[in-house]
Amino acid sequence: MVGESATHGDGHTLAFKVALVERLIDQCGFDGVFFEASHYEFIDLNRRLRMRQTVTAAEVSSAIGGLWKFNQEFQPLPPFLLAKAQSGKVFLGGIDDQLGQLGQDYANVEMVAELSGLLPPEDRQACSLALHKRIFSDYSDSSPYSQSDRAQIETCLAEMDRANAPEKAADLKEREERQEMISAGQRWVSRDFSSDTEYMVNRDRSMFQNFKWLVSQNPKRHKIIIWAATVHIAKQADPTWGDHTGTNFGSFVHQKYGSHAFALGFSALTGSYRQPGTGVQEIPSVPTGSVETKTLQGNQYGAVYVGPEQLAAIGTAPGAFFRHSWQTLTWPNFLDGVVVFREEHPPTRAKGN
Repeated sequence: MVGESATHGDGHTLAFKVALVERLIDQCGFDGVFFEASHYEFIDLNRRLRMRQTVTAAEVSSAIGGLWKFNQEFQPLPPFLLAKAQSGKVFLGGIDDQLGQLGQDYANVEMVAELSGLLPPEDRQACSLALHKRIFSDYSDSSPYSQSDRAQIETCLAEMDRANAPEKAADLKEREERQEMISAGQRWVSRDFSSDTEYMVNRDRSMFQNFKWLVSQNPKRHKIIIWAATVHIAKQADPTWGDHTGTNFGSFVHQKYGSHAFALGFSALTGSYRQPGTGVQEIPSVPTGSVETKTLQGNQYGAVYVGPEQLAAIGTAPGAFFRHSWQTLTWPNFLDGVVVFREEHPPTRAKGN
């Protein structure tokens, strides 16, 4: 599991992760790559690959999503992954149930039409409209999204689920995929009106359910890469995050896989990063005795890997592995290894973006 700052704005980290993923696949036998990205888009993408339909690298990039696809450092990865997926060497997936992401036409539009088409003609338009409004947040100030709107969507999804079971027009695989998309949509909607804490914890729980479903689609033994923010993939959650009990996606993975799971974090001693909404920010001054300082002290390397034994030896120390702020934690309880850069920089926008 390869993490990154929760700001998703680190160019050095992004370039390193792209190279790491390629090497893990080409040299270490990894055959699955799952992103903190749309579960629905990847279900459709895999369905199209299975049916030998045309899939482009741009569509893979869109499925992965806007957090990464507009950055120059990320550009080599989608065509690499597409070629591996088309040859059957790699299985791709998304673990996030959220809807409404930019440029994801299947999840936001085509899926709604597909699932609404399961319903009786008299119910299709109302359910299609209800889902469309929620996905695009198409509500007015005078008539905001309400509990009754959510109840209507939940009713529509339940009816779609019932209609999907005996559907004769689709094969068993397609019915299972539709059921999975409906279930993920139900979990997404169920978090509406939750507190931030409830939302974060239940989103991570849903990501683990999506992960388990993806693993079940190819039951042979796999070596899987998970690409997500470190707050999600750490062995336990940031203590200031969620329900403060350590519950996150990574905690579920580590409970299931134990030492067969590995969480890798990233940080930097100096430099800058891109903060959504506020632009480029400087990394705060490093405190004395930090993991980053101890890792880079006495050498001139631009990046250093700290493995489990080294991280355990450092023990409790300041570090900035969840976001660009310093926290004093016993980092071996959260991460199995870390990469520390001497200097971080914001991602470079790809041409045309």
